Amino acid sequence: MTASGRIDRAVDAIAIAVFAAMFACVVAQVVFRYFLGDPLVWSDELARYLFVWASFLGWIVAARRRSHLRIDTATRRLPPRGEAAFRLVGAIAGAAFAALLAFYGWRIMQRNLDVETTTLFFSMGVVYAIVPLAAVAVGAYALADARAALGALLSRDGGRT
Repeated sequence: MTASGRIDRAVDAIAIAVFAAMFACVVAQVVFRYFLGDPLVWSDELARYLFVWASFLGWIVAARRRSHLRIDTATRRLPPRGEAAFRLVGAIAGAAFAALLAFYGWRIMQRNLDVETTTLFFSMGVVYAIVPLAAVAVGAYALADARAALGALLSRDGGRT
């Protein structure tokens, strides 16, 4: 298995683990609050932070699988080179967005390293760390998409065989 394949599997496993932890946290909160009458003071906050991480990890997985929602009514009517050009512009826009998010995500993470969570034992920097990490990963996928679209644009048949 290649290094990128191992990274992909690790991201998938982390996403599953984070989602499962979030689900378990919410179930535990319901059980403790409504059945035992003794709510957990930390579970709501932890579930919220796990949801943020699960969302960004899901963004990485969706970018890798190219499964984000898209409307391709116009692009399907374009000739092959037009479609490749449209994909190239979209990939460049995605990479630019990821670069901005990585830059500002890093800054917000840095600013929150010394801010403690309300009920948990770690800093808010840990919560925000997923933002630049996910942005870098999604940016790498966008650059790979741009490279493929450019190759299709420059190929003899516009990328269709």
